[in-house]
Amino acid sequence: MKLDLIVPHYKEPWETCKFLFDTIGTQRGVLLDNIRVILVNDGDECVLDSEHTIESYPYRVDYLIKKHGGVSAARNYGLAYSDADYVMFCDCDDGFLNNYALHLIFAAMQEGFDYLVANFVEETFDKDGNAAIAPHEQDLTFMHGKVYRRQFLIDHDLRFDERMNIHEDGYFNMLVYSVAQHEGKLKTITTPIYLWVWNDHSTVRSNRVDFVLRTYPDVILTRTRLCRQLKARGYDEDFRTAVCMTVLNSYYDFQKNRYHLAQNAKHLRVAEKVFREFWIEFKSVFNDCTNQKIAEVAQVARANAVNNGMLLERQDLKTFLRHIEYEAK
Repeated sequence: MKLDLIVPHYKEPWETCKFLFDTIGTQRGVLLDNIRVILVNDGDECVLDSEHTIESYPYRVDYLIKKHGGVSAARNYGLAYSDADYVMFCDCDDGFLNNYALHLIFAAMQEGFDYLVANFVEETFDKDGNAAIAPHEQDLTFMHGKVYRRQFLIDHDLRFDERMNIHEDGYFNMLVYSVAQHEGKLKTITTPIYLWVWNDHSTVRSNRVDFVLRTYPDVILTRTRLCRQLKARGYDEDFRTAVCMTVLNSYYDFQKNRYHLAQNAKHLRVAEKVFREFWIEFKSVFNDCTNQKIAEVAQVARANAVNNGMLLERQDLKTFLRHIEYEAK
């Protein structure tokens, strides 16, 4: 069994990438000959020194250089190049959490799966600068800790949407998850294997709430295209659930007090306007959902919103949707 680790790279200095490469090289309980890193340079003019990336590690590294097209295009490029049994997409500024992470993955590969979701941890810092880790259990929002059978992705035409370079991983993971539920084999690893490393230069990490609001058009774009894909593939129940979850997630997102601060007024107006487009397209689908379905999804959506800073609903759902449809133009 062969595993390719596909790693997009764009402008990150070698010091940022080194941790990932080091943690791969220290893996135990696996044959490093069965592991390859496909490092995809996404049009960065500053090419990494091959002495650092290829020649000094006990596993194979193939260094590809392509025209700049964004992270989704870089991942697809690496996937098209791969000929391994399984693939995993890693960010060049992350790493594996322990020396047996790949051992657990290879054990699962021997049993066979189409889509594997492993737990991972996020490196964080509190307001006093103290380091901490936040666990992510069976989290489909991010790429971290996911492994795919390569032929399964090919057979079901599962690729990253190259129009998306923000929130693209949630779209891809949810789509693969739905296809695997219906037409493949899912597997989980509850032991955390991947470390999402803190990056001081990441606006996603340092100011996540404001980042999501500023990029809400991209959030809705990913959710819109996911709903359309699920409908086109005939996964009717998944399609209705995705529509319902998008409406309720957006409702609770817009209830956060921080979204209504004066400095965010412009971003809020734009976010509401783009959500209105989603609502107009899928309104009838949501309205056809049963009260029980809406209540079940609302319970999950509200719990997530509370964990992300929502204190109390500013308005009820009907009032919010009426505002979106008739005022957010």
